[in-house]
Amino acid sequence: MDIPSPGSFKLHSEGPTAETVRLRATLEIANALLDAVSSQDPVHALTSRIGMICRGAATIYDYEGKIVESVGGAPTQLIWNEVEGSNQPELVLEIGRWHVMTRRVALRAGIHVIAIASRSLDTLSEIGGVLLDTSERFLGAVHGIQYGVTLRDRRDNEQLIASLHDGIIPSREHRFWIRVAQFHFTAYSPLRAAELRPLSGSAGANNDVTRLASRARSNDIPLLIMLRRAELESPAVISAILPATKQATRWLDLTASEYLIGVSAPFSALVQVPESVREAETALGIAETWAAVAQRPELIGPVRIDEIDLSTWLLSHVNPVQLQARITATLAPVNTEPLRETLITYLANNQNVARTAEALYIHQNTVRYRLGRIEEAIGLPLDFAPALANLVLALYPELGPSTSGSNVISTP
Repeated sequence: MDIPSPGSFKLHSEGPTAETVRLRATLEIANALLDAVSSQDPVHALTSRIGMICRGAATIYDYEGKIVESVGGAPTQLIWNEVEGSNQPELVLEIGRWHVMTRRVALRAGIHVIAIASRSLDTLSEIGGVLLDTSERFLGAVHGIQYGVTLRDRRDNEQLIASLHDGIIPSREHRFWIRVAQFHFTAYSPLRAAELRPLSGSAGANNDVTRLASRARSNDIPLLIMLRRAELESPAVISAILPATKQATRWLDLTASEYLIGVSAPFSALVQVPESVREAETALGIAETWAAVAQRPELIGPVRIDEIDLSTWLLSHVNPVQLQARITATLAPVNTEPLRETLITYLANNQNVARTAEALYIHQNTVRYRLGRIEEAIGLPLDFAPALANLVLALYPELGPSTSGSNVISTP
């Protein structure tokens, strides 16, 4: 559509027609911005029209100063520096040859800032105020529409992933792929299931789902996500399905700084979702076990079930009560602090006496003496493979198994 020229807006008329002129200018600006609401990218379209109307530049910042949209050549960083350094809801600035007006606006997504800039002071004097007023209303409307769309998409997202978790019959595979593709997945491409829990130890919450969905959207990663309880008494976890791509892998790696994550093996058939969810649950259980003894759980990284070692996989499928009973019995002969500490450090340092002594700040002969006592206690030499295997399994995960390149050794 044609954008009115700034000169057509005469807001400073005097006499009884002043209000009529102001209303006419407001209506013309509103009409000029109206088409933006129905465009494919309404915030970008709105910003472009604001810039054209003031024959200059327009920028929308979020509450952290990140540029949401910007058009024109105004010095955006310098403008933000002025906004950030002031508590005023509105500013009128001169930066170089640019005349700038800014306004803070409250949206559902938080406080944003609209900045308009022109090289003509007359332009801003004539239409700056009404342009900001109208832009604020339209930006609020756009965000309201987007918020409603987001709520609808989240509801549809949760319904879809819940249906996949419950299991679908093979004859409906194609129909469900059509629904999955609506969330920007590539049909029939490999997927992974993931289970996440906050590193803080708290249960998953709706805020986590919102935050993770937003981050994935910002990184162009398709994501199905919901809050789920495996059992009524169990804490809630975040369940997700995402592509088995390098980009999604990097996203999970970054997310692991805040969440314990268990990930299934890749799969390409939606009928495999329930099985893959169980794999992700197992992997999350492994991550929780490692986190319990890790000095820095945030470095564990996502635990991918298809990349863990055999010992980890075997132990994850054993009844935990029975397993603990066998571990207690196996370690009973060496359950004094010096012997256990020496054994863990010795095994964690690849059975190297010198490195063990260095780690414990003791003499090498002291290490050898304690290892001799351990052999006497268990009745077998430590270089005997079955004896070594039993001790490694019993001390697991204190010895620091690693997966996906993330070492979680917790040695004294």
